[in-house]
Amino acid sequence: MSRVLFVAHIDRTMLLSGGFVTFGPMWLSAVLKERGHETMIAGVSISEVEKTVEEFKPDFIAFTVFSGGEDMYLDWNSQLKKKFKFVTLFGGPHATFSPEIIESEGVDAVCRGEGFEALPEFIEKVAKGDDYTGVLNWYVKKDGQIYKNEQRPLVKDLDVLPAPDRNLYARYKDYRIARTATVMTSQGCPFNCTYCFNHQLHKMRVKGDPIFRQRSVDHVIAELKQMKKDYPKIEYLIFRDEILTVNKKWIKEFSEKYPKEIGIPFYCLMRPEIIKEEVIDDLITAGVYYVGIGMESGNDFIRNKVLNRNMSKDQIRKGLKILRDKNVRFSMYSIVGAPHETLETAMETWALTVECKPTFCDAFLLTPYPKTDIYDYSVANGFFDPSLKHPESYHERIVLELKDRKELENFMHLLGVAVEFPSMMPLIKNVLIKLPLRPLYNRIRKFWKGYVYRYRIYPYKVSAIESVRIIYNEMFVSKV
Repeated sequence: MSRVLFVAHIDRTMLLSGGFVTFGPMWLSAVLKERGHETMIAGVSISEVEKTVEEFKPDFIAFTVFSGGEDMYLDWNSQLKKKFKFVTLFGGPHATFSPEIIESEGVDAVCRGEGFEALPEFIEKVAKGDDYTGVLNWYVKKDGQIYKNEQRPLVKDLDVLPAPDRNLYARYKDYRIARTATVMTSQGCPFNCTYCFNHQLHKMRVKGDPIFRQRSVDHVIAELKQMKKDYPKIEYLIFRDEILTVNKKWIKEFSEKYPKEIGIPFYCLMRPEIIKEEVIDDLITAGVYYVGIGMESGNDFIRNKVLNRNMSKDQIRKGLKILRDKNVRFSMYSIVGAPHETLETAMETWALTVECKPTFCDAFLLTPYPKTDIYDYSVANGFFDPSLKHPESYHERIVLELKDRKELENFMHLLGVAVEFPSMMPLIKNVLIKLPLRPLYNRIRKFWKGYVYRYRIYPYKVSAIESVRIIYNEMFVSKV
């Protein structure tokens, strides 16, 4: 059997403060282990990856690549190739939408889309010496020639897969002692926001593939029961599904079984226009503690015509009023710097957020990732130069050509404070965002975020040491 090393972004402090992991390697590891292969993960730094390669001696190194981080992983792969012998595999969102990365030196194969069946088939053919150039989902380089294969059908029933391999990350102490863990019950999203990759995945589907798939409640419960045995310190779960509440019947069953068999407070994501009282009642019964809401923009044109969110201000107000009336804490998330954004449209985002009274709000700078509709729109309308490199973080800088770009960058960093203290907005708008103090404002945003996580977002009392680490991570380590 083969040895496979996954390389993905790993922030040890984030492992402690939020149990955040890259889910793809965890799920693929479970599939590979079920077939007898050995797996390991690394990604804190190139030195840690190199040491892991020396000790683990992998046959394959599988990089999980997000747009903006591809150059770093290409460099890491180049350094490793000079010292070790292995087959390089690239997967993840960037590889899926930009498979031409196969042309880069040192990249042996690129997986487009889902790897549940494609990854084990590929590595087993390589290991046996069989012809691997025709495996579906793969772009393969062999003897100077590149083979581009078609997509295979998706795994329609996620219950046939093993539960994600949580022990993959257990080599890190921060992960082992974390009191928060992440969960995914589904794959896909039925919506088509222009800045998100899901609409492109919809186009890549083979005929008959579903847009949205969700594991059965019993399958999820079984995974979480095992998690409670393996990691008894867990006191909070973060459901990272695009939208947990797509299927009302699933939520109803979940609300009946989860509190009896798991009973851990949890966080999930929702859209404001689909919030219904009965669904929130079921989530409350299940034990929801906190909800994340994507509003994205307070300006109707940007929100609906540019970002394709298809929700009115009244729907946003109504949905979030339901949460407030039922005493459910919630965050509101917004995007700053979309095409056509000005200080005036950004002020609409601030005003609507203040009106909705969230527990916390956060904002991100729009990045037009390749193969998304917002990328095509931005290029076609002169907002983005396609020759530019994408930033690694969606808090780093605005890459679009906007009149108020510098002020908008500062506005994004100060939005959370401005929502918490609305009386500060005249000072922020008229003075602070005009000053060249973006690094300071970035620190203020991160400190405020760490403070809110410490005192509002976790359902358990965070120790003084954890508090320092959370706030330190937000200010000095985290790229988001």
